[in-house]
Amino acid sequence: MNPFEKLPIDKQKRIVDASISEFADRDYETASMNKVVERAGIAKGSLFNYFKTKGSLYYHIYHLAIGEVKSYLRKVRDETAGLPFEDRLAKIVDSGVQFISDHPRLARIYFRLIYSADSPDRQKIVSELQKLSDDYLGEIIQDAMDRGEVDSKLNKTQTVFYLDAVLNRFLKEYHESSNGNQFDRDEWVKGITTFFIKGLR
Repeated sequence: MNPFEKLPIDKQKRIVDASISEFADRDYETASMNKVVERAGIAKGSLFNYFKTKGSLYYHIYHLAIGEVKSYLRKVRDETAGLPFEDRLAKIVDSGVQFISDHPRLARIYFRLIYSADSPDRQKIVSELQKLSDDYLGEIIQDAMDRGEVDSKLNKTQTVFYLDAVLNRFLKEYHESSNGNQFDRDEWVKGITTFFIKGLR
């Protein structure tokens, strides 16, 4: 167990919250450990005792965020398992909107990471995120193929790629438009779902 994990839970939460805010408000290069210390209300020496570098703190926040996303995705996958593919896809698209609405700071970090060079060892992180998405959407698509809801002759890798690309672009635009003020959420969810349902049959 590292020194950070030995801290009282409330202090861990303060440091995590301060770190998420700092990395959400600033790009990686300009994010400041001093600001994290200030936001968390702790001694500067303490933070460097828990995380030796800004990179190690960033990775900690990144892995916490990934854990949050995985848990959320599993919940959506399991809750929609018995639904027809069209309804399941609509729920997945809508749950993406809900996630970024519930976690706007994590969404800001995620989209900055995906669409810019803003992180240490960016390629490794992007590869991990891509595998997570490929595995998740690949399972959904395979289930639909097995049930005859999607053409089994389709290239699954390409299908997942197209779906992932559209979802990422839509969610990024939704997030950046003040949490969707320029979008009719229901209309866009229906539109994306209809577009893929018609194209995959």
